[in-house]
Amino acid sequence: MLIGNGKFDNANAIQKMLDKKGIVKITKPGVYVVGKTLKIHSDTRFVLSPGVRLLAKPYSKCALIENDCFADPNARNLNIEIVGGIWDGNCDNMGLDGEYEALHREDSPYSPSLFKGKLIRFAGVDNIRLEKMTVKDPVSYGIQLADVVNFTVRDMVFDYNHNFGTTDGVHINGPAYGGIIENLFGTTNDDMVSLTTIDETHAEVTVGEICNVIIKNVTAQNGYSGVRLLSAGGYPLKGVTVSGVYGDYRHNAVLISHHYTRPNTPIYFDDIVVEKVHARKSNTPLTSDHFTLWEKGAIETLPVIWVEEGITVGSLTIEDVYREEIAQTTGALIDINEGVNVDTLILKNIRQKLVNGQDAPCLRNGAKPKTLITDMIDY
Repeated sequence: MLIGNGKFDNANAIQKMLDKKGIVKITKPGVYVVGKTLKIHSDTRFVLSPGVRLLAKPYSKCALIENDCFADPNARNLNIEIVGGIWDGNCDNMGLDGEYEALHREDSPYSPSLFKGKLIRFAGVDNIRLEKMTVKDPVSYGIQLADVVNFTVRDMVFDYNHNFGTTDGVHINGPAYGGIIENLFGTTNDDMVSLTTIDETHAEVTVGEICNVIIKNVTAQNGYSGVRLLSAGGYPLKGVTVSGVYGDYRHNAVLISHHYTRPNTPIYFDDIVVEKVHARKSNTPLTSDHFTLWEKGAIETLPVIWVEEGITVGSLTIEDVYREEIAQTTGALIDINEGVNVDTLILKNIRQKLVNGQDAPCLRNGAKPKTLITDMIDY
């Protein structure tokens, strides 16, 4: 029996429902406290009706849900779906200090048994679909997928209170193949979407290449960053299209980068398309309770789209990019650093509108591509 009064721990009751597999539903609106990580099995569709909220029990320090093979690198799950519901990490009631957690997250390497703040996490799954969920107040990543094939994350709202840092929305660890991530709205306190072939040690569930992923329609208000594509460790990131990034961002709307914790390793991208970016720099002041440890330096000078030095790219297309600033900034619309090695670079339809007296570059290109195609750039 489930009791949605915001007090009773429903973890055991929900787990018994999930153990039956098939279609599992929670239909009655209410706040269902969960005191330990729920395990979802293969061939299971978990449906939460509108008004159903799963709330992490205070001081529980555990993920809300993971697949039953999460900690077993020699096993895989098949055909998992989660639809609907409010998934609440209750971060302020875990007995943790946001700044302490940020400064000490590398003290111990990743282990499935340790709480690293990930709210919804899956590893080793073929055919996984997450839809129509509200993800609220995690300690760290809202959704983490690692070693996944044929994955879909769509129609998501991120409702974060910003009291903790490194709170990504959707964080993908390679290897990952054949994914769609679309229709995301809200404001996280780190990347709304992050594809990482290799990660920091506190989050390194798996490592490997990432191929054939589509990211569409990401919108944030006073966001930290929109989409980050990250390659390092010799694992490539290929065949990725980012189509539609909107809103305003303190750091970057799109960032193509390596990882500072993995120096002197190959960093390779290919067949990368960034298009339909209509975004600007944020000028919204942060509230007094906002986690600000990562808000270092003059972030108003950071570009809207940034291609970081030290990477190698086979083919990179950036097109249909526009910003209309409402406040002063010196950050470029697009900044391709010197030291970017690119074979084919295509830049098309890049425009901006600045406030009076503002002087911010539309395009700063330090790369020397073998092939450069440009058209309709507002220099």
